[in-house]
Amino acid sequence: MWPSRRRAFAAAVLVGLAGTSLPAQAPLSAASDTLLSRAAEHVAQARTMRARFEQTLTNPDIKQTRTSRGEFMQQGAAKFAFRFTDPSGDAIVADGAAVWVYLPSSARGQALKLPLTEGAQLDLVSQFLTKPKETYRITEGKASEIGGRPVVSLSLVPKLQTAPFSRAQVWLDREEALVRQMEVTEASGLVRRIRFSDIRTGVELPAGALAFSPPANTKIVDATALMGGRLGRP
Repeated sequence: MWPSRRRAFAAAVLVGLAGTSLPAQAPLSAASDTLLSRAAEHVAQARTMRARFEQTLTNPDIKQTRTSRGEFMQQGAAKFAFRFTDPSGDAIVADGAAVWVYLPSSARGQALKLPLTEGAQLDLVSQFLTKPKETYRITEGKASEIGGRPVVSLSLVPKLQTAPFSRAQVWLDREEALVRQMEVTEASGLVRRIRFSDIRTGVELPAGALAFSPPANTKIVDATALMGGRLGRP
């Protein structure tokens, strides 16, 4: 069993998202089916993405909400980075071989190294858009707007019980087929909502954006060994 300190650290970063009632849903229309296919194609083609994000974590049990902000960058399904500006210095980076979780705001002096198979649940964009119609039961909600952009809401329920969440919602830009917002629900009782703005695709990413070098004197907590697994692609 993991030492309690390490277990708490890992639980904090692999936190799930919890349930709110969903609006009425309908079968996926032909237009939304095409839109979803276009969005999935962006990920399949390993196109780069760069955007600002705002993440809201809500614990309904204690009625507590926490908001963070930063920049999200991605290239394909194996490389992504959440680099936080609030709280400043926090980062979650998948470099193609492992997922690094560095949260000095809550776990100073430590960095958690996760196998891709475990850390992949932190990359919701790829998780939702990699073979979505094979992986989820998908229904459609009402059309609306986010940040002045027309969106359609899709409800995703995993077909397999091994999925790291019980249900999710994705808001796709009806014109650009980009993810504008995501909300995930897990049995842990937490809700995470991520909203993207200033989205750019097919752009060159800054050098080192999808790499992580632990700062000096940082203790590496290697979850690969603790979990008894090996690094590998999900």
